[in-house]
Amino acid sequence: MVAEKGAITLLATDLEVGIRIELKKMDVQEEGMGLVPAERFHAILRELEEDTVAVSSTEQETTITAPGSHFKILGDNPEDFPQVPEFPESGAFSVGADDLLTLAERTLFATAKENTRYALNGVLWEVDGKSLTLVATDGRRLSLAKGKCKDGPEKKATAIVPSKAMQLMVRCLTDSTEATGTARVVIGEKEILVEAPPGEGGSSVIYSRLVDGHFPKYEDVIPKDFDKKATMGTGAFLAAVRKAALLTNEESRGVMLKFSGGELVITSRTPEMGEAEIRMAVVYEGDDLEIGFNPQYLMDAAKVIDAEEMAFTFKGPSKPGVILEGKTFTHVVMPVSIV
Repeated sequence: MVAEKGAITLLATDLEVGIRIELKKMDVQEEGMGLVPAERFHAILRELEEDTVAVSSTEQETTITAPGSHFKILGDNPEDFPQVPEFPESGAFSVGADDLLTLAERTLFATAKENTRYALNGVLWEVDGKSLTLVATDGRRLSLAKGKCKDGPEKKATAIVPSKAMQLMVRCLTDSTEATGTARVVIGEKEILVEAPPGEGGSSVIYSRLVDGHFPKYEDVIPKDFDKKATMGTGAFLAAVRKAALLTNEESRGVMLKFSGGELVITSRTPEMGEAEIRMAVVYEGDDLEIGFNPQYLMDAAKVIDAEEMAFTFKGPSKPGVILEGKTFTHVVMPVSIV
């Protein structure tokens, strides 16, 4: 925590991911620095009901004062705090903050939750001129989102950004008072920096080391041809899958999709719970098809589609299905066997 010239800069890092938040228009009575445990500091501020608090620091402690409350937190020497990089003056490309938020939300949920031999616990970024593509997969599903950017490198740049850095970026972009503004991004050899649009209160910069590993060749995973296609209302499909999922559990985590003519029938069956059958109208092209999926994967994909209609393409009951929103969102999901 650094106080100087009417501004306070908050810095936090776990040596892999870091953030720098500058708060402007602060009443700084004396310039200086303080190092305070983040969780305790946050817990105290969260409990205080006052709009304004007084904070003072020495090399060994930080004091927080509000009407009727006084806290003294033991800390460490701020000189021992690791450096969090500032946003560089050059080498950045820009992207609409709301667009970047959409790209992140359309991919982050598909990252692996456990360590694997591939770099699946992160999101692949590909920036090429005016195009920005984000890709994530956990081996059972793959999510790809495309958007536009400005001033991107002429030669394609790639980076694998850790999931927790992506989560922090989503929070900053969501909380930004200028969500319709422009975010700036710098991709280095071993790190990425993202500057959220500055708001009335200040600005924030996220720093993260990149995942050191190889991302699978995602192009090989996306089916190139299909002979069956269903077009349906996004909200109606999400609601139907959610209803069918009510009678599933961890042991019977699957729903069956039956396409025939202009109708989709979604069924689920669990021996100890019962069964469900949900019907909805669709526009279907191709031979009749029965195929099983994990309902959570279907719901995760449908939730991030903005369009009123979505497409679902297939090759067969044992082949991956592909959920599409135009050319900007592609979600590949593996089928599951349902007895």
